[in-house]
Amino acid sequence: MKQGMGGHSRRGFLVRACAVVAGMLLGGYVRPPARAVWAARENGSTIAVIKGNDLSAAVINRMVDEGFEALGGVGRFIKPDMNVVIKPNIGWNSPPERAHNTNPDLVEAVARLCIAQGARVKIFDRSVNTPQLCYRRSGIAQAAKNAGADISYMDDNKYFKLAVPSGLVYKSLPVYGDIMDADFLINMPIAKHHGSSTLTLSMKNLMGVLGGERGLYHWDLHPAIVDFNKAVKSDLVILDATRILTAHGPNGGEAADIRETKTIVMGTNPVTVDAWAVTLFGMQPGAIGYLALAGREGMGEINPAAMNVISRSV
Repeated sequence: MKQGMGGHSRRGFLVRACAVVAGMLLGGYVRPPARAVWAARENGSTIAVIKGNDLSAAVINRMVDEGFEALGGVGRFIKPDMNVVIKPNIGWNSPPERAHNTNPDLVEAVARLCIAQGARVKIFDRSVNTPQLCYRRSGIAQAAKNAGADISYMDDNKYFKLAVPSGLVYKSLPVYGDIMDADFLINMPIAKHHGSSTLTLSMKNLMGVLGGERGLYHWDLHPAIVDFNKAVKSDLVILDATRILTAHGPNGGEAADIRETKTIVMGTNPVTVDAWAVTLFGMQPGAIGYLALAGREGMGEINPAAMNVISRSV
């Protein structure tokens, strides 16, 4: 059996068994999917691809402005008094130039825009390395402070079971309470190579809002990633491809593995955003297991030629 493509494997059986046990340990009521389910989401085949001429904070601010304008304006998405969660990648104790975490200037620019609309903004991630070190060294703690956003470490006691409709591996998943209670979720990953999933983009970024043993998700990773996105709805994806890590990810690589593509990709459907982002690595979306599965499940457009791509440069 090909890795990550589902089926009746012994490994798949073990993953399902562990999922049942995890559900029993969490106990309590299994809540329906957060805020909306896939059947209710728009097709989301329109994306904005914004290229900058450098990586200065000023240019990144303009890139974000252009991206929102291309998709109908920030007011289409963010309303006064909304509780907005920005979920970047803050997984690693690394500085921005290593391309392991989301660019802090991008996080700050998006948080500022949301707050200017009258929203309340929370920023967090389930870090792999020590959270305090990751938040600080990534620059994202300072970015949140600069923007006036709330940044916090995730609390192990705030996870709740969430139903996975038509799950490939899981019937329910432990999802962080602040995600479930948010009015609007901005999924803001960095685009990079990953040794287990080939690439980590917005769909895999949702692993950072899940509780439980992280290693168990990797046993059948590609269908698990699909399940993450069946349970949790990303309202907007802002993918950081200002720098991309092309090899030895998620937390390795040398200078030669980092490419400054000076790009952000924005859209309402993580499957479509990720499928386009794959092309930055010279790959085809169908070669990524979780994208092939998501396309088969009808979760979004994975053919770049069929997307409505609004391209702008600043």
